[in-house]
Amino acid sequence: MIVKDSEKTSDISKGLVLLMATVCGFTVANVYLNQTLLVSMSATFHISAASIGIIATLAQIGYALGNLLLVPLGDIFERKKLILFLLFAICIVLALNALSINKTWMMVTSLALGIVTVVPQIIVPLAANIASDHNRGKVLGNVAIGLVCGILGARLVSGFIDVHFGWRMVYWTSAVATLFMIFLVYVYFPRSKGGNATSYKHLLMSLGPLFIKERALQKACVSQGMMFASFSAFWTTLVFLLHTHPYSYGSDMVGVIGLVGIAGAFATPIIGRLIDTKGEKFASLLCMSISLLAFIGLIRGGYWLPGLILGALLITVGTQANQVACQFTIFQLGEEKRSRLNGLYMVSTFLGGSLGSYVGLLAWTKWQWNGVCAIAILMIAISCCSLIPMNIPRKMIGNLMNKKGSNM
Repeated sequence: MIVKDSEKTSDISKGLVLLMATVCGFTVANVYLNQTLLVSMSATFHISAASIGIIATLAQIGYALGNLLLVPLGDIFERKKLILFLLFAICIVLALNALSINKTWMMVTSLALGIVTVVPQIIVPLAANIASDHNRGKVLGNVAIGLVCGILGARLVSGFIDVHFGWRMVYWTSAVATLFMIFLVYVYFPRSKGGNATSYKHLLMSLGPLFIKERALQKACVSQGMMFASFSAFWTTLVFLLHTHPYSYGSDMVGVIGLVGIAGAFATPIIGRLIDTKGEKFASLLCMSISLLAFIGLIRGGYWLPGLILGALLITVGTQANQVACQFTIFQLGEEKRSRLNGLYMVSTFLGGSLGSYVGLLAWTKWQWNGVCAIAILMIAISCCSLIPMNIPRKMIGNLMNKKGSNM
């Protein structure tokens, strides 16, 4: 079956949505495996915990590069073949990660893993194209469940395997799981066809003008980029918080908290339905408010385990639900360019994530947990500013100029 981009059907099966969510979860998890393993890696390579943090940052930078260079190909190539090719590449790079012998090797393979692990951002536009206009928010919300489960489940599984079998086994396990995903995609995914008959060079050259032209895209990039930065700052530094007083836990505890956070994944379909009824701006404001309140509470509550768990849950809900709201917004700009729109959007999202990981580690080094929370609150405040209509500052300036002219 070939699903053309111009088709909009309302009968996308629940099984297909579930499979899309599953593949998204298993693949996006690869970007986050290392966050729980940083302490173990630092011991293996005999370097400081702060120094090994660059590996988490490079994985997210790689993911941003993959979104810029590979995701737009979904607008011109058959998506199923593109997904299968990338899944094979993921298997190879995972094996190279497992075989790392020093920090430099791990840095290169982590960057490469981030680049090829962009399968979810090819699947999401495919799901948006298949879904009808009246249930697109719901479908995107359901697919997002897989993304959240993958992001947080990665920490649970990697933490458990690290404690019992070592961090290298985490990458071997993920490689085997990816082989199984290849089989499922090959058998059950529909074929699709991009709507643009253009060269790769022209496709990439169109990204800049597209970003400059679409104000809604710019605002979505700022909104989710900063929200994801706060999210990454939290999860990257959480492993260090749990290794210190009053906790003194191991890497597996990060995974347990991540498991609680997975409950937040099931808020994304609710946000999807809210988008379909109340609109994406209302949903975004709600998501930002949830994350902001969570970090304010974590300034004190972060040193109390129930408070830390509740904060993790709320941060996950706010960040991932806001991603659905922002994607809904940009997908209204035209289905023939959805892969490029999503690619640009995810570039900003994961550049924000890499910034959050880096700045979060700096804040932890200088000011510990309170510094991390303060930085995250600042990032969410910047995200909130993206909701301010761009014509308001212009109107204010115009009104001031008119008043000044009338007084002269």
